[in-house]
Amino acid sequence: MATAPPRLVLLGTAGGPLPSPARSGIASAVVVGGRTYVVDCGSGVARQLRRARLLAGLHRVCITHLHSDHTCDYFNLFLLGWPILQWAPPVVVHGPGPAGGAGAFPPDAAGHPVPLHHGANPTPGLADLTELQFEAHAYDINIRMRESGRHDLRPLIVPREIVVPAGLGAGGPDRVAPAMEPVLVEEDDDVRITATLVRHAPVFPAFAFRFDTDGGSVVFSGDTAPCANLVRLAQGAGTLVHEVYDDSPDPGGAGEPGSWEARRRHHHLVTSHTPLSAVGGIAADAGVGRLVLTHFIPGDDVLPDAHWATGVAGFDGEVVAGADLMELDL
Repeated sequence: MATAPPRLVLLGTAGGPLPSPARSGIASAVVVGGRTYVVDCGSGVARQLRRARLLAGLHRVCITHLHSDHTCDYFNLFLLGWPILQWAPPVVVHGPGPAGGAGAFPPDAAGHPVPLHHGANPTPGLADLTELQFEAHAYDINIRMRESGRHDLRPLIVPREIVVPAGLGAGGPDRVAPAMEPVLVEEDDDVRITATLVRHAPVFPAFAFRFDTDGGSVVFSGDTAPCANLVRLAQGAGTLVHEVYDDSPDPGGAGEPGSWEARRRHHHLVTSHTPLSAVGGIAADAGVGRLVLTHFIPGDDVLPDAHWATGVAGFDGEVVAGADLMELDL
C-alpha cells in the first residue's frame, strides 16, 4: 500500500501568551508515515491534534523555547491525551536545557525592581519542567491510575535536552545565538531532525528545527529576530514556517502609549521577533520554495490574511498566510 506523502499541519497560529479569540496557540505538526511530530505546545494543542485526527500517532515533540505560549499545554498534551496515548509507545520530547541561573536574566531597569521567583532554580530546563509538572499533578495521576485503570503516565514522556556546543560561548541574556552549524537532534530512516540557536534574546536557549524527509523538508523558525543561524539551517528547504509581527506602521503595545510597559513591549518585538517587512528577505536568503507565516502578532485576526501575504517583500516563492488546521504537502 502506498504511503501518504509527508505533510505539514498548522495546529495553532497565534503569537503571544494572551489567548486569541480567533486562533489557537502556536503549535505545528509534521506527519510522516502515520507518525506525528509536534513542534511547540501552545494553548489547545491536544484539542487541535484531536480535530486533525493526529493524536494517536504522536511520536515526537520538539519545544523551541520555554516561553509560556510555547509550553503552556506541553504537559497537558499528555495529561489530557492520556486515554489515547497510554496505548502508544513513549514519546521523546526534545527541547532546551537550563538557561544557567539568575545571571541569564537581563538586569532590572532603573526604578523597576523585579522579584526573583524560585531562587534555588530560577531557570529550569525541559527535564526539570517535566518533573515539576509530574509533582504538581501527582494527585490527578495517582487517582486516575487507581480509579480509571490508566497505565502509568511517567514512562510515556521522555524529555531530552538539546546540548548546545560548549565551544560557542553561548548564553543569556546577550550571546543567545552565536554563529554555529546546525546540530543533529535525531535521525532514523524516515526523518532527520536538526536544530540551531536563534535570536530571541534574552531567552536562551531558543531553537529553530528542521525536518528532512524523502518527501520534502520543512523548517520552523521558532521565535526569533532575523538570524543568520536560521538562514543557514533553512538553506534549500522546501518550506519555511516563520513567525511574524506586523510593523506597518505600529505593532501596538500594552499599557498606555509611551508608558514603561509599552516601551518594553516594543523593545521586545524589535529585538526578539521578525517584522513582516523583513521575513521575505530571510526566505529569499535561505533559498526556500515556500514561506508559511505563523505566530501572528497581533494574533486576533484584526488584520486579514491578504495583509500578511501581500506585506511580504523580496521573495519570489509561494507565500502562505497560515491558518489553524491548514494542511500542506511538503
